[in-house]
Amino acid sequence: MAMPPICPVCNGLVPLVFDCPRCGRSAEDAGRASDALGPYAPYEPGHEESRMRGSIEDMICIHAVHCASCGTDGEVTIVLRP
Repeated sequence: MAMPPICPVCNGLVPLVFDCPRCGRSAEDAGRASDALGPYAPYEPGHEESRMRGSIEDMICIHAVHCASCGTDGEVTIVLRP
């Protein structure tokens, strides 16, 4: 059985580098956006079921970002790696 795709940012393979669209300074990775929904949100049964269908949501990991300079919050889409 093939391993599921992984997020290179969550797994520490690459840093999240993102410039704030408002002020242009470097924004900080605030973790996976799904983690804000609750501690077990990414592990709910519906998540695994959609993975088996191969939907586009299974090929991305959305990270929350925060700019400490101007206070802007946003999201960055990371493409998963096999």
